[in-house]
Amino acid sequence: MQNKKIQVHKFLSEVFGRETTTFDLLAIIISSVSFALLTLFVKWNADITVIKKIILTILALDIGGGVVANFTTGTNNYYAESLRKRYLFVLFHLLQPSILIWIFPSELIAILGVSLFTLTSSIIVLNIKKQYNQRIVAITLLLLSLILSTLLSYTDQLIQIIMHFFSLKLILAFSVNWTANDNDEKRTENETTTH
Repeated sequence: MQNKKIQVHKFLSEVFGRETTTFDLLAIIISSVSFALLTLFVKWNADITVIKKIILTILALDIGGGVVANFTTGTNNYYAESLRKRYLFVLFHLLQPSILIWIFPSELIAILGVSLFTLTSSIIVLNIKKQYNQRIVAITLLLLSLILSTLLSYTDQLIQIIMHFFSLKLILAFSVNWTANDNDEKRTENETTTH
């Protein structure tokens, strides 16, 4: 099951890459649906409009699945092809905090603070060449993001969890090139210097 490759339709390449495995796809679906169901369960009786509940649930599907998807080889390889794609992906994620602020305006400062820190951290990690250094800097920045999130005192625990997942998805899962390794980089450097 883990090694069976599935070709991904172009429409879904930005989520799963050009190809994925049954194992990866199942993990993404489980995490996505689980987080959406938790969101529905917690916010079912919340004093927000039905349209906001629907949009929040779709956002939870995206963020919950995105955390796992961004660690997979298919998604990682797709975005590793172009640094431009990676920057556009990060910039696209200005939309998610904006939607959260629209749904929960009382959480403006916390969402804005963590979002700006997360997006800046992602760009920093994207610009680090050595994969080992990327991982170490990414996990350090992720921990700082979680500390910042605690200091900003959310009034809604679900929003805090969403923002934790948002930071995990962008700083650690997405911005680190998980399929590259430092041995590949050394081999490339050696080949470049000998030619």
